[in-house]
Amino acid sequence: MKVLLHVNYHEGKGVEKLRELFGIAAKFGYDGVELRWKCRWDDMSQTEYQYLVAGLKNEYPQMEIVFGGNVQFCRGSRATVERECIEYLDFLEWASKECGTRLMNFFTGALIPEGVDTCNFHAHGSAMASEDDYRRSAEGLRLLGNRAEKYGIRIALETHNNYLHDLPKACKKLLDMTECNAVGVNYDHGNVIINKFGGPISEVFELLPDKIYYAHLKNILLPANTFNWICTRLDEGHINNMELMGYLKKYLKGGVIATEYPNPGDGIIAAKKDMDYIKFLKDYLDIQ
Repeated sequence: MKVLLHVNYHEGKGVEKLRELFGIAAKFGYDGVELRWKCRWDDMSQTEYQYLVAGLKNEYPQMEIVFGGNVQFCRGSRATVERECIEYLDFLEWASKECGTRLMNFFTGALIPEGVDTCNFHAHGSAMASEDDYRRSAEGLRLLGNRAEKYGIRIALETHNNYLHDLPKACKKLLDMTECNAVGVNYDHGNVIINKFGGPISEVFELLPDKIYYAHLKNILLPANTFNWICTRLDEGHINNMELMGYLKKYLKGGVIATEYPNPGDGIIAAKKDMDYIKFLKDYLDIQ
């Protein structure tokens, strides 16, 4: 099982920031990184960003690189979806050729009802989805998945609030409609537990045992009798990551997980401590 460092440990403007991320991953024993697919910073263009990442792959040939991605299948206009599909398909080809990418983290466009607080996750995503949202997403994912399969790439839908694929049951319905071997799930229990409709760790593995292509590990504290949450270090035990890793040992098809650090502050020491914890879990559970 390979362990990647998510870009949110050390994300920021500047070429050197991205270079340092790869250095941190290598220094602390990560097998790769997860990056954004679109450049977010005004110090470089998308073309320059991709050129830099391809160069970093050459410097660190052993590094696995996963990219995020999004096409607004649910509520985007026809023109928007067509344009974003073309851009994404071109990116898939580039990622395969220049970075040896074999896995993509993916989203099908946000579903957030007007006038509802964005943190009321139980009212967003699959809770407000129409059958047309499922249909459009399934058709779009089938298109992308068929192309990805030709490049040897899997597409993993992140269980993420505000999206159609926020919870395991919605993921199952969408994947059943998509009917594409290249499309599966990126399971992130830290996102699921802050949704009032979220279930136990076991649920996704019971519903989708053959579709777990990727996983994000982070830790969340839910204070009693509140709707708030606090992001904590992986080893603090608020999410039973030992249990999660046990399921991943049995069901993970993509062979890759990523640690996340959705916090402000010192992401470098967090990267070191989180990797120490993951190494402990792998050793204790005898995960190769």
